[in-house]
Amino acid sequence: MLTAIDQQIVQTDEKKQEILTFLKNAYWNNDIWHTKDPFFNDYRTDRKEKKRQKNNIDFTGFNNSIKIEIKYMIAQKLITQEVLLNTVRNYSTKFELCAEFLKMNYPQIDSIRDLPWDRFISQWKLFLVNKGYETNDKGRFSDRANMGLVNWLHSFAIDFYDTRNEYEKDVWDCRNIPGFKITNTYSNYKLDFTPFPSTYRNLVKQYLKFKSKDVSLGYGNVIRIRLQLFFEYIYQKEPKWNDLTKLTRKHIEDYICFAKEAAKGTITLEQSNLSQLKSFLEYIERSEYDEAPLVPVSCLIFKEDIPNQAKANREAVKYFPEGVLHQLEENLENISPPDCIPIVILLRASGWRISDIFNLRYDTCLEKTTQGWYLCGDIEKTQVLNHRVPITDEIQHVVSIVIKETKAKSTDDNNPNHLLFVRYSGKRMGRCPLSSMITNALNRLAKSYNITDDQGNTFHFKNHAFRHTKAVELINNGMNILHVQKWLAHRSPEMTLTYAKVLDTSMHKAWEEASSRGLFRMDEHEKIKEIELSETENEDVIKWENIRTNLDAVRMPLGYCMKPKKQKCQSQTIPCLICSNLCTTPDFIPQYEHEIEELKVLIERAKNLGQETWTAKSENLKQRYEDVLNVLRDGKIRHEVGKKGREYIGKERDIGNK
Repeated sequence: MLTAIDQQIVQTDEKKQEILTFLKNAYWNNDIWHTKDPFFNDYRTDRKEKKRQKNNIDFTGFNNSIKIEIKYMIAQKLITQEVLLNTVRNYSTKFELCAEFLKMNYPQIDSIRDLPWDRFISQWKLFLVNKGYETNDKGRFSDRANMGLVNWLHSFAIDFYDTRNEYEKDVWDCRNIPGFKITNTYSNYKLDFTPFPSTYRNLVKQYLKFKSKDVSLGYGNVIRIRLQLFFEYIYQKEPKWNDLTKLTRKHIEDYICFAKEAAKGTITLEQSNLSQLKSFLEYIERSEYDEAPLVPVSCLIFKEDIPNQAKANREAVKYFPEGVLHQLEENLENISPPDCIPIVILLRASGWRISDIFNLRYDTCLEKTTQGWYLCGDIEKTQVLNHRVPITDEIQHVVSIVIKETKAKSTDDNNPNHLLFVRYSGKRMGRCPLSSMITNALNRLAKSYNITDDQGNTFHFKNHAFRHTKAVELINNGMNILHVQKWLAHRSPEMTLTYAKVLDTSMHKAWEEASSRGLFRMDEHEKIKEIELSETENEDVIKWENIRTNLDAVRMPLGYCMKPKKQKCQSQTIPCLICSNLCTTPDFIPQYEHEIEELKVLIERAKNLGQETWTAKSENLKQRYEDVLNVLRDGKIRHEVGKKGREYIGKERDIGNK
């Protein structure tokens, strides 16, 4: 959003002289630049030039003072490779139109910084419409150069002429603010406060200045956007306010309804809108700001106002299905551009975040030890420096090729930080590519080569899914959870457990590998005893012998009680057998005979396996069955509380005994 530039920005003599000194005795000072001239050879790219593309960049339409500013601005963008020569030629097609507009509406303007940008942009759009340029439903022009040119002029006026402290500006360049954590894949470093009503702008800037000490630029933008919604709302409702001292619960209740509607059913967004507002109000209250509400924040926003976010489904870890991975590996060489291929290979092999892959340095990313090759780098999120994970010789070979190519192309100017993956020209020169480049390349591949999920739908790739996939893969291959935590550089094992999706097939495979090395159990004296596979009767017993290690398993009607040996249980039999209310008649003789025969088989099996505790408990249960059966065979009813329990209740039982 373009707005008026603060009046504190001045066109100082030093800035004027800086421009004149640069343009003096240089090709840049010419009013017409011939792009075919050898002077521009260093600014060309390997891209083919479009036919009929304009070869001259003509500045003659502007008055002299505006002209030198625009020439200086474009020259700097070309020198720093922030833009391509083709882009400048495209934008220059609007010079004549822009010069005509300035002469018509602002004939006395001597500097770009003097333009009233809030009014200028509306007039410029109207001017373009009158010239026959069409807009879409959102009011945007199909020819991007129309707005691109004025955006250039506006950002130049701010960046070049505004020499104030960054915190004083209405648009912060966070690269100039110590403390803000900026991910290397970011492309926008600005925090723009101009959308805030001027009444509250400085208050919000003070809060973000405080938060900048421990939050990332991305999260800072989240805070700014959430607070912007509130302040635009409250300014509309109370336009005469100069602060928030009169804020009441009624205002908050109305805003809750407004924020809910703005969230359009997204609970996460609704929660964020209110929680960020609450944090902001609590901060200015604790800091005793004059603008803080007189009503305590605890009485303005209640805990129950903020909706509970649905707990993350740990079963919904988003990793690549095996079928998708197989299709990806088959078509890996078809990824375009080819520069993405080694990046995808490293994402797959390491399980690192894309930002950490892009943070690798070509002179330190490989390390060889007696155990083999390691990938080495810094993990930004958890601040783990010189983190390493093992890689295969094949992966090392791929990385070595990239290192060789990067070294050959790198200079102190285009790659000062020795990044393994870097842009050598353009706006991101010296920085890593955007993470979206990888996502877009993978999704183009999925569409072109029909990479589908299990339902036959075109698969949608996300970079972070490589990390999930690696984590699940490591756990399912039997790696210790603490080792997986170290591999992924997690702060706590709880985070690693998110990925502990042990699949049935993986568990069975891991068990088979473990059983091949021998099975062990604890005997009744708490000593480890090895089990020879030849001692077991069948495969099923082998399988769950491993599962119930250190457990005191007892057969129940619907399965087995897997109570740990040291845990006391008064009912580790069929509960009814020890209940005085159980009434059994001779009609149940067949059931008891069947249970006794089943127990005899289990007791014999337990003896063969050397399960003394299991044998003893099963024999005790068999004895209980036999005692009941003997009573029933005599033709009697077995009911421990007798007639009084069957026929009387409460005080009647005492009478029944008489």
